[in-house]
Amino acid sequence: MQQIITKAKSSYQEREPFVLFAKPNQSVLHAYFQKDAVLYTFENQEGFVFSAFNSKDSFIIPYEKSEAYTCEIQPLFLDAESTEMESFPISESSCFERLVEQAVQSINQNEFSKVVLSRKVSYEVGVDFISSYLQLVSSYVSAFRYLFYHPKIGMWMGASPEQLVQINGNELQTVALAGTQLYQENLFWEEKEKQEQQFVTDYIIGKLNPLVEKINVSLPFTVQAGRLAHIKTFIDAQLKISQKAIEAVKVLHPTPAVCGLPKEPALAFILANEKYDRKFYSGFLGEWNREKSNLFVNLRCAEIEENSIHFYVGCGITKDSIPEKEFVETENKLGTIQRIIKLKIKN
Repeated sequence: MQQIITKAKSSYQEREPFVLFAKPNQSVLHAYFQKDAVLYTFENQEGFVFSAFNSKDSFIIPYEKSEAYTCEIQPLFLDAESTEMESFPISESSCFERLVEQAVQSINQNEFSKVVLSRKVSYEVGVDFISSYLQLVSSYVSAFRYLFYHPKIGMWMGASPEQLVQINGNELQTVALAGTQLYQENLFWEEKEKQEQQFVTDYIIGKLNPLVEKINVSLPFTVQAGRLAHIKTFIDAQLKISQKAIEAVKVLHPTPAVCGLPKEPALAFILANEKYDRKFYSGFLGEWNREKSNLFVNLRCAEIEENSIHFYVGCGITKDSIPEKEFVETENKLGTIQRIIKLKIKN
């Protein structure tokens, strides 16, 4: 593991692209170190995909252009790192709550039935990205944990609880994930949260139907993701032909879990009113192979710069949304990634 960590540090200093990642509930760390600094556009080639929310900026670290490493994640190695974490202040709520109010008004005017709103929270601090990532890997075992760097994109890190799609030949698996609250025993889901999750499920089924021969849907259930809980549904389908895999990704992204329903008016509202560029937040990322692929939605993430860090969080808004509660939901999500951040030691 030390070899991968050392190479990641040197690659960053030399401005060479790389990605480290660990799959959900697995103790293997994967790494790809690109041999050049070219920014490759994702078409359908094999490699690690990193795609923006707008889908236009979709890039890849190609396998054929990279050196690959794997190793077992070592808990003792993680424990050897500094355990001091940064305590970030509660962010300002009024702007986001006004935005939620505006969205609820638009929903009541039948412009759309759901929209996912987000916000960006920034701090002027220096971040120890290696120690932070090691803490993230250790803390969120059930999530897809990644550290991505490209000199022409920047550095991103996250622990996503949501799979976009898994494809093995003609077999396709995806999930509908929505609703958020702090995890505790005897959880109670309100009707607003159940409705939000059903929106996502119905949308995915509708989009996949033209591309698949059959589709199976599980009953919704509660799943834990770190300190949070969500409602989740498994969806299994069989593609008519495996070449439809790239088409399935295109029709699924962005899902209602990160955009809204109907997609077009919800997306228009987001672009007109969020007042910032989501960049790669709520895009997708992961391994892409022509026969076997595994992609995740880029949630619970942060963008790390030389002397600053930017957190991205959001939540689904329906007609029953209460602005104050939605802000609290984003604060809970914010804490999920903030609590693992470690700052550079100032001399």
